[in-house]
This record gives sequence, C-alpha cells and structure tokens, in this order.
Amino acid sequence: MVNKVKVMVIDDTITYRQILSHVLGSFSNVEVVGTANSGKTGLMKIPSLKPDLIFLDIMMPDMDGVETLRQIKPEYPEIQVVMISAFDMNNAKATLSSLESGALDFIGKPITDSVDESIEQLKRAIRPIIEIVEVQKQKARKTDEKETDLPKIKPAIITDKIPIRLAKIRENKVGKLDVVLIGISTGGPNALFDLIKSLDGKIECPIMVVQHMPPLFTQSLAERLDAINQTTVCEAIDGQVLENGTFYIAPGGKHMVLRKGSSNKLFVGITDDPPINHCKPAVDVLFLSVAQQKNIHPLTIIMTGMGRDGTQGVVELKKNGTYCLIQDEESSVVWGMPGSVYEADCADEILPLNQIGQRIIQLSAS
Repeated sequence: MVNKVKVMVIDDTITYRQILSHVLGSFSNVEVVGTANSGKTGLMKIPSLKPDLIFLDIMMPDMDGVETLRQIKPEYPEIQVVMISAFDMNNAKATLSSLESGALDFIGKPITDSVDESIEQLKRAIRPIIEIVEVQKQKARKTDEKETDLPKIKPAIITDKIPIRLAKIRENKVGKLDVVLIGISTGGPNALFDLIKSLDGKIECPIMVVQHMPPLFTQSLAERLDAINQTTVCEAIDGQVLENGTFYIAPGGKHMVLRKGSSNKLFVGITDDPPINHCKPAVDVLFLSVAQQKNIHPLTIIMTGMGRDGTQGVVELKKNGTYCLIQDEESSVVWGMPGSVYEADCADEILPLNQIGQRIIQLSAS
C-alpha cells in the first residue's frame, strides 16, 4: 500500500535486525522495505528502497551510526532517522551527537533476557514514532496535492510576515517567579541548546527541566548544555538547594520533584517511584509536586515532545495561578505535549522557540 510508512533497518547484528524487522512488521501501517548490515551498505540501498524512516544502529564497525546519519541527512533531508542505542556512556554521547546532526529520536535496546518483553518494549517505543512519521507523510502528500492544483503564477511579494499561529495572551499577572518548570521530550536536546544559548546566564531564578531520557543520557546532556555559555546546567541531585540561574535536569530513570525546607528554601527531591505516562522521569510528577506546595510561584513551559505528559500537571498548577508558555507547532519537532496543553485551554502564550528565552528573561525579572 502506498500509504504505509516505508521503513529500513541498518544494524550490524543479524539477530537485532530480525527482531526489529519482526516488530516493525507487526504494525499494519508499516512496510519494512529492506535491511542493511552496515552504514555503507545502507547508504547504497537508500536510492532503490526509498524509505520514509530508517532505524540506524549507533555502534557499527567501519562506519558508525553517527557518520552514516551525517551522510544521509544532507542528501535525503525528507527521510526521518531514529537511532538504536545501547545504555552506556559511549552510546549516550554518540546518541546526543546524532540528535544534533538531525536524528528524529532514539530507542534503546531492551535490557531483558525475555524475548517477549523485549518485543513489547520495542513496540511501545516504536508506535509513537511511526505515528509521527505517518502524520508527516500525510501532510507532505496534501501539500504536494495543493501545489499541483495551484495555477502557475508568479508569487506575490510579501512585505509583512504574519505568523501562522498568533500568540494567545490572557490577562494574567505573572508576579515574582520562584522557579521555571520545563517539560520537554522529542526534539528536546536541540531545543534546550537553543534556549540556553539565548539565555546566556541572564535568568534570575532556578530552572527545573524534565527531559524524557534514560539513565546516563541525561548526565551527558547536562554536560553538553553546561558547556554552551555562562548558564550553569547540571544533572539534578537529591537534596540540592536551588540556585538562581541554574538549570537542573531530571536524572534519567528517576523522578524529580520540588521540595520546600523549613527556611522556605527550595531544593531538589529525587524519587524512584513507578513511571507515569510510561515516562521516568515524568513531567507530571515534577509539576504536581509544585502544585501541592503553598506560596510557590512557578513559570510553566511545555516544549516539543510526543504524548501528553505534563498536561495534568499544568491543569493543577493553573488552579494556583501559574503562567504557562508552550512552544508553537511550527518550531516543534513534535507538537504532542504542547498541543495537548493547548487543547486543555491552559496555554497563556504560544511562542516559537527563538522567542521563549527572551520571554523567560522578561518574566523572571518582573
């Protein structure tokens, strides 16, 4: 069927190629068009297979996944690439490099001796990715059809660019902020890079960030973000006192909460509670921990990411008067999380990524 998402698997391990192909083949909207046992072979097969989506192993001999990706994206920018990563520091660093080089997302190789459980874990990780690519493919097809139907005329010169989605601003008083809360997922590492670059140490309150990532990956992410400029970024540690101008990244595989001491100092809490929304860390866990506190005034931000994590927390925070910014659809890799908050009518402002940093500076100084 022409409407199916055409998928290719590049992995040097035959067993994993077979397992992943089997999992992908179980989706009714997927066609596995081919596999390759190396990056070089995969590059040679792309012109004939014409995949919409490639699952690409990070660690391969001769040409690793990062280098393969860097050759794919310039020539085939329309092809989405998802990295396949093991859970160790080398893979974590390479995976972050691949996200910076244009990969849509990554999935982890399951850590379990049970084949059935491995298959279920892969299905849970792959399903939303397939849905994203399917939607993108449908949008591209509709755009092509519209362009085909349009008369061939010279385009008008537009002098004033009007944004597709105008900022929606309520009559809300923000007041003095105690903390900025950020929930983010797919597309997050690059978005956070741009955000921190725009802030450049000018933020006047602490920032707590939940980025959906496994253990080790968040440590590597924090190190990369900390090196950008004067803004301090760290992986959060249980008991840390929050300091103005510092980003605290929730550690992968744990939940992060906000706690308040007897002297009204705010500090980090790290818990090992079960996943929420299939996520650990989960945005809702952080947000709900703040909603339960008295006399804490947060700025709430939901950025690019798939799913609905964070919406319940924003709903509860709005009862206490939080001000909520969401990233707009055009600048988001996936408008799942911010779109869900928008649908819940909890967004006070909708902003493109390149305006969020300046808005945080303005609001934190008010």
